[in-house]
Amino acid sequence: MYLLYEFNTDESPALLSKALWQHHISHRIVHAEHTEQLWVLDPNQAPQALAILEQWQAHPDDLAISATQTAPRPVQKRRRTANDWYRSPMTIATLVIAALVALVTGLGEYYETLSWFTISEFAVVGNHIQFLPLDKVLAEGEYWRLLTPAFIHFGAAHLIFNALWIWEVGRKLEQQIGSLMWLVFALFVCIASNVAQYVINGYPLFGGLSGLVYGLVACAWLLPYCIRAWPPIISKPLMVFFVLWLVAGYTPIFSAIGLGNMANEAHLIGLVAGLVFAGLYSLGYKAFNKH
Repeated sequence: MYLLYEFNTDESPALLSKALWQHHISHRIVHAEHTEQLWVLDPNQAPQALAILEQWQAHPDDLAISATQTAPRPVQKRRRTANDWYRSPMTIATLVIAALVALVTGLGEYYETLSWFTISEFAVVGNHIQFLPLDKVLAEGEYWRLLTPAFIHFGAAHLIFNALWIWEVGRKLEQQIGSLMWLVFALFVCIASNVAQYVINGYPLFGGLSGLVYGLVACAWLLPYCIRAWPPIISKPLMVFFVLWLVAGYTPIFSAIGLGNMANEAHLIGLVAGLVFAGLYSLGYKAFNKH
C-alpha cells in the first residue's frame, strides 16, 4: 500500500477517485487528521495513478469529462478480481495446501495419513492413542509438525468456514502488508496457536486454520488503531462477533448442537498472536516511514 497524495482542505477527491476507478486502479480515500489521503493499494500502479493525479491538478475540467465515461461495471469487476488473485499468492497457497491435506487425510478420517500432519505422530493401539510429548517431537527433528496441524480439517463444513474467512480477510491483509510479511505473520500465528493447543490440551488430534483466522481478524482490526489512516478491513461489530464466538467455545453450546469441541486454545492464542503482530508491525512501519 502506497500513500500517494494528501489533499488540501479546499480539494475534493471525488472526480479523481472516479478517474482512478475508471482506469481500474485500486485505491482508498482515507480521512486522516485535518486532511484526506489517497492510498494506492498496489505500488505497481502508483506511476499510472500519479499521472492521473497530475492531470487532475493541471486540468480538472478535462478529467471531469473523462471520469463520466466510465467503463461497464461487469468488465471492471472481472479485472479487479483477477488482480486480487495475482496479488494474494500466499493466501491462495494456504488454501490450496489445506485442500490437498483435506483430500489426502479424507477430512480427518484416514488416520494413517492424518498422522503425517498432526503435531505428534500417533498410533491407535486398542482403545488408546499413543503419541509423543512436544520435547520428543522436537528432539527427533520433526519441526514441520509445529505448522502442519493448521492444514488439517475435520469435515467439509470446518474447511469451508475457515477457507471463506482466510480468503475474505487474508487476501486483503496480504495486499496491504505484502506477501512476504504475510507469510511471516501466518507462520508466527499458526505455530503459536498449534503449540499452545498441544501444550495446554495435551492431545494431538486437533487442527484447522481457525487460529490463523482469529489472528488475521485481530491483526486487521487493530492495525487502523495503531497506524494513522490505515484502511480498515474488520468492523467493530464483526470483531465483537468473533470474540463472542471465542467465548462460546469455552461453553457446552457447540457440543450440545452437534458441532463438537472447539480448539479453544488455538483460537485464543491465534487472536493474541494477531494483536501482538499488529503492534510489532506498526512499530516497524512507523520507524521505517518516519521523516
